[in-house]
Amino acid sequence: MATVQVEYAGQIQINAGQNPRDLYSHQNEAIKALDQKNQSSFEGLLVLPTGGGKTLTAVHWLLRNFIDKRKKVLWIAHRHELLDQAFETIKFSAYPSLLSDVEKFRYRVISGHPKHDRPVNIQPTDDIIIASKDSLNSGLNHLLNNWVKHSDAILLVVDEAHHATAKTYRKLIDTIKQDFQKRGNESGFKMLGLTATPFRTDKGEQGLLKQVFPDDIIFSEHLRTLITRGILAEPVFENLATNLDFYQELTTKDIKAIEAFDKLPKKVAEKIAMSSIRNKRIVDHYVANREKYKPLLVFAIDVDHAIALNAVFKSRGINSDFVVSQLSDLNTGAKISPKENSDKIKRFRAGELEVLINVEMLTEGTDLPNVQTVFLTRPTTSTILMTQMIGRALRGQKAGGTEKAYVVSFIDNWEDKINWVNPEKLTDDDVEFGDRDIETMKKIARLISIEKIEEFARMMDDSIDTTALEKLDFLRRVPVGIYRFSILEISESGEPESRNYDVLLYNDTEEAYDSFVNDLAAIFKLVSIEDREILTDEELGYLLQQTKELYFPDHPFLLGYRDADVKNILRFYAQKEMEPEFIAFSERRKCDLSVVAKHIYENDLTRRQEAEYLASLWNSEKSFWKVLFDNYLYFKKQVDIEINKLSGVYGNDLPVSIPTVIPDTVPLENLSLIEIRERDPAEYREIKDVVFAKYTNTQKFITCAVSGFKSQMRRDFQIDHIKPMAEGGLTTLDNLQVLSRKAHTEKTRLENSRRLGVI
Repeated sequence: MATVQVEYAGQIQINAGQNPRDLYSHQNEAIKALDQKNQSSFEGLLVLPTGGGKTLTAVHWLLRNFIDKRKKVLWIAHRHELLDQAFETIKFSAYPSLLSDVEKFRYRVISGHPKHDRPVNIQPTDDIIIASKDSLNSGLNHLLNNWVKHSDAILLVVDEAHHATAKTYRKLIDTIKQDFQKRGNESGFKMLGLTATPFRTDKGEQGLLKQVFPDDIIFSEHLRTLITRGILAEPVFENLATNLDFYQELTTKDIKAIEAFDKLPKKVAEKIAMSSIRNKRIVDHYVANREKYKPLLVFAIDVDHAIALNAVFKSRGINSDFVVSQLSDLNTGAKISPKENSDKIKRFRAGELEVLINVEMLTEGTDLPNVQTVFLTRPTTSTILMTQMIGRALRGQKAGGTEKAYVVSFIDNWEDKINWVNPEKLTDDDVEFGDRDIETMKKIARLISIEKIEEFARMMDDSIDTTALEKLDFLRRVPVGIYRFSILEISESGEPESRNYDVLLYNDTEEAYDSFVNDLAAIFKLVSIEDREILTDEELGYLLQQTKELYFPDHPFLLGYRDADVKNILRFYAQKEMEPEFIAFSERRKCDLSVVAKHIYENDLTRRQEAEYLASLWNSEKSFWKVLFDNYLYFKKQVDIEINKLSGVYGNDLPVSIPTVIPDTVPLENLSLIEIRERDPAEYREIKDVVFAKYTNTQKFITCAVSGFKSQMRRDFQIDHIKPMAEGGLTTLDNLQVLSRKAHTEKTRLENSRRLGVI
């Protein structure tokens, strides 16, 4: 039976080296308070502001006091990103200074995310389970029977504990606690809540939170203290009224759209961006306070605004420049390259640029320790975006930043029609500053702007935010497959010539594209082009809109989605009446540079041996490295980055040794279809096509296995496990069926109800 390695479960071996992470004084104070409380059973809170190191503090404490004492730990949160953060912190904290009595311990990460495990696989030997509360609630019996009942002592850690007043949290906590009570072992249950916001905004819930954590706050530290200690910079908020009105042209629909999507209508954005009066006031204010404000980071409304502001700054003798995600030369059509942006940011860091203007590019991940001031020249309704913008200047002196940070807002007159975010309120003690609850897909979408694999590789190499890119799973940046086709187009000479097109498919878009392409024949029934091969602009626009609504309803948040790709496939089908060829990256997992780096690192290759090994990979006709990187130097640099990770070198940090994680090996059939798609897109498509073929008749009608509903459009159906995986079902052809989406929704509802004991 075939087996595969999974990263969501396994064991962590204790590293013999020295722990490279030192705690700040407030974290050590928190650990002392927890040690005192740990002398008896407790259910209390650790309260630290964002940036104060809640996760690292808790991990250091639980490793020494629970894992090292062979006691169990259950870490729960409500988002899979928090689970990943917890696991990474635990993995890189497994050193003898915290773990002296154990050589290794087992872990398991559980959530509804495809890259995580399921409750049905929980084992009594698991030492620490890191799980989403929703997954555990749906698989509560597995947690209790396979783990809790086998444990004499458990520490339950609740991340973002201010959410624990929700019924789902309380049900999970009470169930585990009651199990210990039934066994007469009340002292075996302990609970620690982590939060930056000890009380929710609804005052009525404060009492309920105290009921969940009856020991209340065990230790807390405030934002003001961390600012005083230099860990965070002192924010100085300044407002400058522009005395300009921009609300007159707003309709009710515009106002709702702004509140919902945080995007100004084009006509209003253009009016603000091109306001010479407003731009002059912004620059005049800087010039009048130049010594106090520099170096300055400016957040502009859009590309036109960035260009206009930069021109005004330069006219006043200020050495400024701008960075934007995409800009085309009006004459040549050439696009600005990521390298140009990267060079400008390096010049800004080095002090060669006094002012750097950007359009939402430097809100996340980019390290700019020299920033003294941020100018908020664009309003926003997003607290996340606002905290990201002002957070660029709040790096404290102890972290290599500044003592004070100026946050200057330029306030226009909107007559209170729109609830813009007030940045000053975000630093109130009862508000969590710097909330990192960022939609993962939005973050990746801003990092990736590509048309070809080669361009993608260059972006990885020359990104303005190389640190963030290096932390991403390398395979996440590799497409799962590609549609390749050519279209005959009329050239400037009037003669048709063939133009090749590639549509890259990533995890986010592959499923939707597959249904879209399979349903092309039905989609084209919406228009009547008869024998024509070229769609009119109106027809193309209409089909594009219908396709987006039917197959890509979340298109703004999908990594790699582009209107142009959908249009090109529609144009191709109009011309050929056939599906474009799909080429799966069957060797995708062999495009993992971490494997290449591991071979070099573990075999301690000499420079010559390393060069020969990389050259053999680069020149191999069976490899994709040339396709991915286009340039050998880019390839070599990325290999070096992966080797640095293995040797424990991160950025300018000193080398440290890294604990070893040994993943479990499980049968392929234990994986969900989504997991199989991630590992082998070709195998996934073969399974899916076989299952759909089984439920498709000679007239191309697909039939639901439960309701008998029929349709020729694959988008109306999805593949489902007959015996759910949560109950031990496997991904085998005899356990897969096709259900209509309605039938699948009802089946899922019934299964969840049964698991929760509702029916």
